[in-house]
Amino acid sequence: MKMTRREFLVWFSGTFCLGLLGWLVGRKLQTLPEPVPETPFEPPMFAVRPKHTLNGVSFQVDRAKRTVLANMESGGLVWESRGEDKFIVPGAAFPLDLSQDGELWVANIGRKRLEQLDPATGRFIASWEPREAFGGCCNPVRFAALPGGRFVTMEKGVRRACVYLPSGELERVITDKLSDSEFNYYLGRDGGKVHLYDTGTKQHWEVS
Repeated sequence: MKMTRREFLVWFSGTFCLGLLGWLVGRKLQTLPEPVPETPFEPPMFAVRPKHTLNGVSFQVDRAKRTVLANMESGGLVWESRGEDKFIVPGAAFPLDLSQDGELWVANIGRKRLEQLDPATGRFIASWEPREAFGGCCNPVRFAALPGGRFVTMEKGVRRACVYLPSGELERVITDKLSDSEFNYYLGRDGGKVHLYDTGTKQHWEVS
């Protein structure tokens, strides 16, 4: 079919514009910077797998049996404890901590309190809980005993990290914007400081 001069000009103009647009888009794509791979946020091993040892004795929890164990590092069970009136462990968390002063504390998260055990015998010594009870069904999911009888906690549900006084009063809220999942929370000791990590929000805090 033969085109008129007018039809030819319309066809040529449209084809030229489309070709120019394609060339410009191609140039733009070629000049875009290469995407930078995201740097993984990984807490150090002292927070992922904290070790609690004192005088050649290592302390661990047995979540299946809901007990605390003390074992000689060279091998052999020293004692096994069920706390004051058994540990209630409804979820994955069953943390314990050995303070710089050698005090052994275990979170009885189903009862929303911390229990102190004798490192030598496993016998119950005392319990601690905040003046205003922990929120949620089972907290704290991470904690550490600080100098002067204070505690630092990471709490799921309410998504807070806090420091508490020995009296149970709240000293300060470190953050109230933790990520949704407790599996993103890590806590460990290094160099005289307690380090808190949230891999969900990629945040890190130091407490001493």
